[in-house]
Amino acid sequence: MIFSAKIAKRFMLGGKGAGPSRLTGWISIVGMTIGCVAMILSVSILNGFELRVINKIVGFESDLRISNVTDWKKVENYILNLEGVENVMTFQQRKGLLIGRNNNQRMVLLKSIDPTLISQFYDLNMEVSEPSDLPKVYLGEMTARRLNLNLGDGIRLMSPIDQGSSWGLPIQTQCVVGGVFSIQVLDLDDKIAFIPKDIGKKLFIRKNGPDGLDVRLIDNVDVELISKTIQKEFPLAIVKTWADLHSELFNAMQFERIGALFVLSLIILVACFNLVTTLVLVSAQKIRQIGILQVMGCSKNVIKSIIMNQGMMIGLIGILSGLIIGLFLIWVQNTFGVVRLPQDIYFTPFLPMDIFVLDLIIILSISFGMVILSIYIAANRALMVSPLEAIYTEK
Repeated sequence: MIFSAKIAKRFMLGGKGAGPSRLTGWISIVGMTIGCVAMILSVSILNGFELRVINKIVGFESDLRISNVTDWKKVENYILNLEGVENVMTFQQRKGLLIGRNNNQRMVLLKSIDPTLISQFYDLNMEVSEPSDLPKVYLGEMTARRLNLNLGDGIRLMSPIDQGSSWGLPIQTQCVVGGVFSIQVLDLDDKIAFIPKDIGKKLFIRKNGPDGLDVRLIDNVDVELISKTIQKEFPLAIVKTWADLHSELFNAMQFERIGALFVLSLIILVACFNLVTTLVLVSAQKIRQIGILQVMGCSKNVIKSIIMNQGMMIGLIGILSGLIIGLFLIWVQNTFGVVRLPQDIYFTPFLPMDIFVLDLIIILSISFGMVILSIYIAANRALMVSPLEAIYTEK
């Protein structure tokens, strides 16, 4: 052990007169531990909910969405041949009116798709009805409740924008509720209804072709890379990832994470104030010993190194303890699901926790940055006393 570290350990953890400084030192350690645990747990919870929201949204929509295309067949064939692409589906969509029991009405976005692919392309968590001679419409759970509809009930569809009769009235078509899905994020259960392509052609008479093309990718494929590849091949096409489609939501999530880190880092800041007090107290208690070391030839840099080593001992113990405890609590929650949640509200039966290496690097950087600043301030304060003054100072 180097000289300054050994002296720092004797000053901090043992030797004559170490009592008060030891108490304040442990208070600093506990404060930093609590601060690190709080930051790790809060970020892991935010990550957990964010990942589940992303999975819900991507499962409901797609990884990529292509629009502003003239030759849809060419684009579809090209994308299907790309490595990492699982499936593609063209669609039409238009605001439409749903008419249920007792003429209850609800305006939603009607999305016309291939009904045979709905279950394998979208992750809808859906209940389906028995086979029927009438076309099937797939509603969100909230929409079905508002219209008082159950599986197999009759429902009428209408697109107010598309007038199909000589009297200028929109076409109505009779269908049945073929499925009810539950997404539980972004009010999607009350915004969109899926209809078969032949019904879409019948209702959307003003449309000449698809409105877009949804692309489903294989898990762990780089979405941005596929997006850039398609954009390069078709420069006039509009290619959007799931993050682009919901940029406001994910920017808000990012801001929430930053805000949580900023607020919880105040716990570390308070602990660092106590760390400065601890180091100043140690310097005051050991002022004569510091003076003797200076007279014996120790440079100011060595004295400064002793004070800084004391601070690093406290900081390392507190921060690493917080890191270990935080990761252990995350493991316990993910393994045993100790904290339960009502699944009908939070779409997950237990509190989700996910932590990434980058998050840990940011948390450790914030913590160590504050600790280093604190010990630098305290070390400079210890060098303000001259050697002779320190020797003759009475305790």
